[in-house]
Formats: sequence, structure tokens, C-alpha cells
Amino acid sequence: MARFSAGKAPFIRIADEKNQGTQVIMRDFIIGLLPIILFAWYKNGIKVYLEGNVSFLEMLYPLVFILLGGLISFLMEGLFFMITDPKLRELKPLMNKISTSFALIPGLLLAMVLPLYTPIWVLIFGAFMGTIVGKMLFGGFGHNIFNPALLGYIAVGFTLIGVINANGGVMNQSEVLIDAYAGATPLSLLANIKTINYDQLVTPYGTLWNFFIGTIPGALAETGALAIIIAYVWLSYRKVLKWFTPLIYVGTVFIVSWVLGAVVGDGGVWFPLYSILSGGLMFGAVLMATEPVSSPKNPLGKVFMALLLGVLTVLFRYVGNYPEGVGTSLILLNIFAMPLDRFSATIRAEGYNKKSSIIKITLFLLFVLAIAAYAIIKANGMYTAGGII
Repeated sequence: MARFSAGKAPFIRIADEKNQGTQVIMRDFIIGLLPIILFAWYKNGIKVYLEGNVSFLEMLYPLVFILLGGLISFLMEGLFFMITDPKLRELKPLMNKISTSFALIPGLLLAMVLPLYTPIWVLIFGAFMGTIVGKMLFGGFGHNIFNPALLGYIAVGFTLIGVINANGGVMNQSEVLIDAYAGATPLSLLANIKTINYDQLVTPYGTLWNFFIGTIPGALAETGALAIIIAYVWLSYRKVLKWFTPLIYVGTVFIVSWVLGAVVGDGGVWFPLYSILSGGLMFGAVLMATEPVSSPKNPLGKVFMALLLGVLTVLFRYVGNYPEGVGTSLILLNIFAMPLDRFSATIRAEGYNKKSSIIKITLFLLFVLAIAAYAIIKANGMYTAGGII
């Protein structure tokens, strides 16, 4: 039987450390981010430049912004180590420490989910909240309760979204010229018109193919569903993440949205596809719900969390006051990751065929179904299947 090193998350088998150590995982994770980053640069920089709407230097800005996010979190973490540990005030031990701490990742992810025209000082604030408050004050990598990038995103979204909108908001310089967009992302449009209708929700942005490729308005790197799927395949192949977590999360949103669309009256497969390809669902499912420290450690716990994320995302999106829903769901379930882990661990320890385990699983599934049913019933009274914008 292989021995395990379980001092802190993520837990890595000692037998695998040569091939799956922290540095290898970070390398593979950054490789997985590359197609998403490159698409974000193309959509918000290169494409806009080729259309003649920005200068050459402005064309570089989306890429610089993302890289700057990683650099900021890297420097913040290094500075924190230097201040709090005298042994790390020399370059070599400091770099050795940072190299096993995923220092770049919080800032990279944060920059990728922020709107294009987020002021740099807002990015710095978000990186501070994620890296220092969300990660280092909890004890550093492996000890944080919240996903650091997600905490930074939530902090910015709840306090400085008005500043971002005043600075230019989410749309690039080509998108602001498209009258059909009317200054709205797909999810904000749905929140405004309360109508589940293909011609009103999808047609202004083209077709569902545009949603899949990612040529729709949204945060800097969240819209590229195809690029995110490529990242998902790579990260699953390299075993950086558990393949089933994003699949269950996205699948749950798909199924509940399908039922919701049918109940409201404009059913069909287009609405669940619209739901999973809009906003940050794909990005959150692949790159944030799978974060090893702030999610349950055992497989059954991950399944439970993914199911809850799915129904809560639908609830917050279509019933609550938060058109996105993904960030709110994730940060909420970060809090309950440990209880979910313990609850699911007792089921695994007892054995799935035991009566007590069957009862626990049944009660959990009923709880998930109750949330889904509540979301559908409430949304049915709030949305229509037709109307004029």
C-alpha cells in the first residue's frame, strides 16, 4: 500500500512526488491556462486591433493585465514571507519557498475573471485580498479556507464594481460599437428582461456557436468555453484536477436549466446550453471548483459539492440578485467544504450498501432536489417565454 503525505492539502502520494510534486502540478496548471489566456488576448486585443478599434499598445493590454495579476500576487507573497520569516530574506531560500506555493496562480486567475477595463489599483486590491487575506494570513498554501482568487474576485465585485463600470466596464472597444449588445452581457440581459426566449437572449450575440467559441461580452477570460474545455482535458489528463467535478457541476446546471426552460414555456436544448456557456460557469467549474485546498478531499465529497454548486448557481442566477451566481455559490461552499468532507467520509467509511449510508445519501439528494425545485418554482413566477425588450 502506498504511503501518503497528508500534512496539508493537496495530499500527494510520496511514491508519486517525483512526477506529481507541487512544482510539476503548478507547471501543468499554467500550461492548462495558456489556451484560455491566449483566447482572451485574441478576443479582447488582437481581434479588436485588426478591426481598427485600438492601437498596437492597447492590443497588448489584455495580455499584460493578466500577467500583471500573476506578478502582483507573486510579489505580495514574497514580501509577506520576507516580513514574517527572517530565514526567507535571502533570494535562494525565498525562491525555493515561493516555488512550492503556487504564488502566481491567485493573481493570474483573478485578472482573468475581472472585466477588461478594471483599473490596475483595483487589481492590486483584489490581489491583496486574495493573496494576503485569503491565503497568507491563513498560513499559506494548503491552509486557506477560501479559494484566494475567488475571495479577491468577490471582494472587488461587492465593493468596487461601480469603479470598474465607470472606467469602461466589461466590453472591449469593438463590443461597445455593436448596438445589439445594448451594453449588456447575456446574463445581465436575462436579468433585465426576465424573458426566456431565444430571439431575445441569443440572437443579439449571434448563435450558440458564438457562445461556445467565446465571442460574446464577458469578463476578460471567462467567455472562451472551447479554450476552457481544452484546459479541462489537459488538466484531467495530467491529474491536476478530478475530471468528474466540473462535469457534475456543469451537468447539474444544464439539467436544472433545461427543466426551468420547459416549465416557463420556451423549452428546448438551447436554454440549458445558453446557461452553461454564459458567464463564468465553465471557468469556475474547471479552474475554481477544483481547487484542492478549499474543496472536499474525498471523491464523494467532491460529488456532493459539485451537485450543490449546480443547484445553487441556478438559484442565485435566476432567483437571486446576482446575475452570475457562480462566484457566490463557490465562496459559500468553500465555507462548507470541511463539513461536506466529514459527512461524505462517514458514508465511505460505513460502506455504500449500509442502511445508514443509503439514508444519508438519500437525504442529501432530496436536499439538492429541494433547492432545484425551489429555484424552478420561484423562477416560473418571475420569467416569461415571450415579450419585447
